[in-house]
Amino acid sequence: MKTKIFLLLLIISFTSFEEDVKKETQPPEINKAFNDINKKLLLITNYSANFIVDINSVKGKVHQSGTFIQKTPYSFKRDMKMEAMGGIMNVREITVCNGKTGWQAECAPDGKVINVSQWGEASIEEIFYVFLSKAYLIMLTDDITNTYTSLKKNINFTKVVSKDGGYIFTGNVNTKSPKYLALFRLAATLGEAGISNYMPDKVRLVIDKHGIASEWLQNNLKDERVVDVKLSNIVVNGPLKKNVFTFKPPKEIIVMDIGQALQRDRIHVNHPMLKKEAPEMKLMYLAGKKKTVKPGSQPIVLTFFASWSGNSRKYLGNVDKLYGKFNLRGVQFITITDATDTEKIKEFIDSEKLTLPIYIDPEKKATKNYNVHVVPKTFVIDKNGIVVDVIEGNAPGTLSALKQTIEKTLK
Repeated sequence: MKTKIFLLLLIISFTSFEEDVKKETQPPEINKAFNDINKKLLLITNYSANFIVDINSVKGKVHQSGTFIQKTPYSFKRDMKMEAMGGIMNVREITVCNGKTGWQAECAPDGKVINVSQWGEASIEEIFYVFLSKAYLIMLTDDITNTYTSLKKNINFTKVVSKDGGYIFTGNVNTKSPKYLALFRLAATLGEAGISNYMPDKVRLVIDKHGIASEWLQNNLKDERVVDVKLSNIVVNGPLKKNVFTFKPPKEIIVMDIGQALQRDRIHVNHPMLKKEAPEMKLMYLAGKKKTVKPGSQPIVLTFFASWSGNSRKYLGNVDKLYGKFNLRGVQFITITDATDTEKIKEFIDSEKLTLPIYIDPEKKATKNYNVHVVPKTFVIDKNGIVVDVIEGNAPGTLSALKQTIEKTLK
């Protein structure tokens, strides 16, 4: 179920590539247009639309259609039909969130509910972030002034024109994205035809007078359409039906809790360092001064992250919240970046508004000693210097799980 949910969210915006690209400088006219759009988005309290999505990907053609309603920031309903993988994956899904509880129901063509999954208030922000990062063309963000932030980082826009109170942007995909390069390697397995047929290139984005993306078109290297997303019948700040964001699963259906399932599978990692003595770390401040950390005198929250990773950015934001809470209670936070360029690290810290102390692992010895191959990853070390928990990823419940573990080290 976890993999399936991720796949369906990914399909809505196949080319969003999360936020894995360093911030690109857009031309002044582009930034000016987006600033105007962001002001308009502040006026939106709810909206609805019909949508059609057509994608021609390496894994086959995908067609989606349905309706979407959102009340900012977290209440929404999406009723979607999808045809994919040559008919193997034909489904109808209804996703509903009232801001506290979310439901996703898979239905048969006749509307009968087949299975249901649920997430709760504790993980609402983390779950919603997944929806937003994969479906930005349909949904506003929780910070509605930042709706197109990820898009601006991943697309090099070259031209914008005003039309009907909105804008039409054109440009090209940023080919330096790690996700783009990963897709390139996949497409390359099919030879030159795979690259020319499936690698995204030119883009066209149409923003309506309210600031909502009504059209997203993307062509391959042969200038053929590979992604076609269109919204129609857009209604802004209209009356909403009572209980529109309410869902009741059939009594005979067993509901799977997404937060609990992901927490079991992804949050607590069975790492080789678990329950072992934490090694000493020789690190460096951004200013160049060396720092040696010897676990064993106070609890330590040790986090490894990559500044280019969108998942790391979100995860680090959660760790930063805990830093503000537990630092004054005697917990030491050590946060290690994969980067070495201090100026770029400082820019990253400023852009994410982090208060965490960030250190450099100049010779990658700490990374090696702690057996870190996947990031983000956090080691919780107790006051005796023993690794009591290893947490990774940004699954729903990560923040609460890490908080609970830290609390235990203080008892």
